[in-house]
Amino acid sequence: MNRRVISLLCAIAMTAVCFAGCAGAKTKTEAKPEENVGMANPWVDITEDEAKSLCVRLFKAPDGASDIHWMKCESLGNPDKGVGPLIQLNFKYDGNDFCARAQHGAGENDDITGIYATWDDGPFTTEMANWGGGKMEAKSYRELNDEGYTDLITWYDIEIGIAYSLTVTAKDLDGFDIQSVAEQMYNPENENF
Repeated sequence: MNRRVISLLCAIAMTAVCFAGCAGAKTKTEAKPEENVGMANPWVDITEDEAKSLCVRLFKAPDGASDIHWMKCESLGNPDKGVGPLIQLNFKYDGNDFCARAQHGAGENDDITGIYATWDDGPFTTEMANWGGGKMEAKSYRELNDEGYTDLITWYDIEIGIAYSLTVTAKDLDGFDIQSVAEQMYNPENENF
């Protein structure tokens, strides 16, 4: 046989081997949770300044917070409908891990939290100090489970259309006030939009 025919047969054989290997791979829904399915992470690390440029009335980490980490997820936005990327701020405060999110252009009833919980308490409605001149409504929730507590507070800037959420999960949050942490995250510097 000439070289061209041999090369063609080798290429066909390699394609068949690759196809057989891919055909046996599990999709994300079929894979076991502990298996790595090779999905690309849609979250991208950003700076606080980049986050501010994507969400005009953005929060800040409360004074005394540590391990501050800003991220964005473009795929959870919809620029054609005026919905910006989802902004996330992770930080440690008072010994607990917090996750704050904001999305410019999200609807008032959109769930940006990423939490799937059965809330044992809430929603409790209140007004946030500082935010919206002290007149911005907030809703707080609590879940009790085998690992401890999950507290959530959400609020919405109806003036310019920004949804916010703050979450904390810990062994013991008895007596903890998540609203006070959310109020500390108000940033008057971001009022100049």
